[in-house]
Amino acid sequence: MTAEMVVGSASADDYAAKPLTSLAAKWGKRLFTGCIPIESTVDNVQLYFSQFGYVLDGYLAKDGRKMCHRGFGFVTLSDEISTEYTSQKVHRIRGQMCVCYHDM
Repeated sequence: MTAEMVVGSASADDYAAKPLTSLAAKWGKRLFTGCIPIESTVDNVQLYFSQFGYVLDGYLAKDGRKMCHRGFGFVTLSDEISTEYTSQKVHRIRGQMCVCYHDM
C-alpha cells in the first residue's frame, strides 16, 4: 500500500520545532530605547534594564560631531518573555521618561 499525498495536508515535519531564521528571530530580544538622557552611559542603561532580565548587550548611537550619544540605543535581553514584558512598562532612566519598543 502506498501513502497518498494530499495537497494542503500537513505532515509531522510541518509541526516539528525548527530554528528560526528570520530577522525577528535574530533581533526578537532587542529593545529600541529612545529619549535617553545625554548624561547616561551604556553602563547606566544596561544596569537599569538588568532589573527586567539578563542583559546581553547595550548600544547607544554615537553622534559623530559631538562627544556624546544621540539619545537612543538598543538593549538586548536574554529571553523574549523579559523583552515583551519590558516593552510594556514605563521607563525612567536618570529621572527622564524614556520610550521603549520591542524591535521586531
